[in-house]
Amino acid sequence: MKPTRRSIVFAALSLLLFSYAAFAEQPVAQEMAEDLKSDDWAFVSFPDFFNFDVPNPWPRWDPAVDWFLNQVELEEPEFVLVAGDMVNGHRWDGRTTIEQMSSLYYEGWKRRLAKHGLKYYVAIGDHELGDDPWPKEKFQLVPYFEQAFADHFDMPQNGPFAKKGLAYYVKHKGALFITLETFESKGDSLHATVTGEQLNWLIDVLAKYSEVKYTIVQGHVPIFGDIKSRSSSRIMLEDGKESALWQALVEGGVDLYLCGEFHDVTVLESEGIWQIVHGSSWGREVVDTQNYLVGRMESGTLSLEMKQFPMRVGGDHMWNLHKQRGPREIVTIPESAKRIGPQTIGTLTIEKNGGKKRYTNRTGIFE
Repeated sequence: MKPTRRSIVFAALSLLLFSYAAFAEQPVAQEMAEDLKSDDWAFVSFPDFFNFDVPNPWPRWDPAVDWFLNQVELEEPEFVLVAGDMVNGHRWDGRTTIEQMSSLYYEGWKRRLAKHGLKYYVAIGDHELGDDPWPKEKFQLVPYFEQAFADHFDMPQNGPFAKKGLAYYVKHKGALFITLETFESKGDSLHATVTGEQLNWLIDVLAKYSEVKYTIVQGHVPIFGDIKSRSSSRIMLEDGKESALWQALVEGGVDLYLCGEFHDVTVLESEGIWQIVHGSSWGREVVDTQNYLVGRMESGTLSLEMKQFPMRVGGDHMWNLHKQRGPREIVTIPESAKRIGPQTIGTLTIEKNGGKKRYTNRTGIFE
């Protein structure tokens, strides 16, 4: 029987509706498939990368940066975490300067990671807000700093209303990753704290996803402890373990709190939370090592490994806006370090069963 025009149109509409229905089901199907994928996977954390405004390209840095990002690539992470201070951020001349300099240096930073195929989740640090302290004239620019960060990095938009793209969460294969902006406006200045809407949002997210096996939070500043530092202004969260933030993390069953700011490595555990301060400021003589943390989810456990390698600097000081002494113009990785690769300086495995945690394979900085 020869098909009629009506039957052809009906068949085409049926096919279209079937295709739409299949497409409409994709997000649900993808979410289900996400949970069915292998539970063996990795993430990498390296805060304070770079802590300065570094042009891209910059030939006297590029081989060292590429070597470092190649090492991260070799860990096969599904994404990387960077807890703030990607740039220098001294853009105090007004909104236009913030927008122009952010476009130049944020986009250059992003291109470096894109070159290595690295997906990232980033937190806002003090440098993304103009660098501390915040006198009145700089404090007035904070909304423009925040908007530039949110526009260029385009992070998930599931955070509190006033901090869209600045605070957010990602649920990935049974693990929850929460990113905080550890700075809030109080009076006529910024303070290192998490309060109000953002704190309430955090509590709600932790309650909503209480069934996940592991919860990792990243924010720029440490919360407690005696922290080793190199070339840092040493910003700490106000009120430390007496803060509402710390209590929320404890009550929410958080496993790791990842932060930077101090450009050195200090690992502390309290009330079931491992606070891991790490990262490095690139291009400074006093900061002569770089480090990164590898987290591996393997058969229901979370294994951590901190790796480190030496860096060398030379040449004159690079120009950075409103910075008396920027980073050195030359950064290199010694050939001996390239031959042996990054060295492990500590390991830890976290096992959770029946609401209890067990820590094994503790070496180096985790002992």
